[in-house]
Amino acid sequence: MKRLALLCALLVWCWAASCGGGKTVQGPGPDGRLEVRVHWHDQGVADKRLEVLGLGMEQRTDADGRAAFSVPAGSHTLRAYEINGPGPILPFQDLPFTSAPGDTTRIDIVDCLPCAGAR
Repeated sequence: MKRLALLCALLVWCWAASCGGGKTVQGPGPDGRLEVRVHWHDQGVADKRLEVLGLGMEQRTDADGRAAFSVPAGSHTLRAYEINGPGPILPFQDLPFTSAPGDTTRIDIVDCLPCAGAR
């Protein structure tokens, strides 16, 4: 009788351990979305090079100055190339952002078109 009780207890323990205590194990959640707009006032700036560092993702803005990326959740850096602004010309701007699963992060970049002509 003791053997049967011990065997039943062992089976219950194995069953509970295999079920993870009622918790389900899931893989990584869905990616987040990054939407970028490069513009001067209301005018989109086309063909600006954008890169999400460390992920090997690169795009150029469309005719409306927009680009979109699907990025894993976490902290990242968007690098925008040849963005004009006051002061010295910089080859790029690094913009940190955080992405959450299923959420959309928006980055608005002002590209001073008159500043480019003043140099």
